[in-house]
Amino acid sequence: MLTYLAMIIMLPALMGTNAMSFYSYTIQEQSWISIAGSSNVNTFECFSSSNFTRGNILVNTSESGNAIAFSEAKMAIEIESFDCKNPMLNKDMYNALGAKENPNILIELLDAEFMQSSTQNPHSGDLHVSISITINGKCQIFTLPIKWVKVSGTNFKFVGSHGINMTDFDITPPSPAFGLIKVNEWITINFNLMVQTNAPVYVHEMERLTSL
Repeated sequence: MLTYLAMIIMLPALMGTNAMSFYSYTIQEQSWISIAGSSNVNTFECFSSSNFTRGNILVNTSESGNAIAFSEAKMAIEIESFDCKNPMLNKDMYNALGAKENPNILIELLDAEFMQSSTQNPHSGDLHVSISITINGKCQIFTLPIKWVKVSGTNFKFVGSHGINMTDFDITPPSPAFGLIKVNEWITINFNLMVQTNAPVYVHEMERLTSL
């Protein structure tokens, strides 16, 4: 999620450009990411709304404008920034996710494609994105749907979720209360990101400026 997640900068196509371009962005304070799951007792959801960063990203749009490739679209989310509203569950979750050895969940946006649908318009629509997620030192690649809304100017909202199996990351689901509570190995990562960006700087212009 984050030099992130920047999951987020679909901007060349969203803003009507189709060249390789360079953006800076800020993930705004009202953004959040959560990890939701269930146990043999109840459900839970752990939220993180802090430590979101600003950064830079290189974006290359296809000639059709429907597909976008990214470079350096990375995000690191501190595991101990998640709050499950239960100190015991917090501790068990941090330990299960390997926070001591690998304190961050790492997310990298690889590419995205605009989906054709009746709801797609210049101000909102759907995307399929490919991302890599690294937890506990283990990396997996996923494809997931994202809904986007152009809030205003260069402000965008991105909403999505994806289920993952903790065992794919060599994680043993936590067992609070001395093992009496059994957490399901499937969890869902949800995100609601408000992203503000600058106007793009195109690569040829960057090369000209750096040569002066």
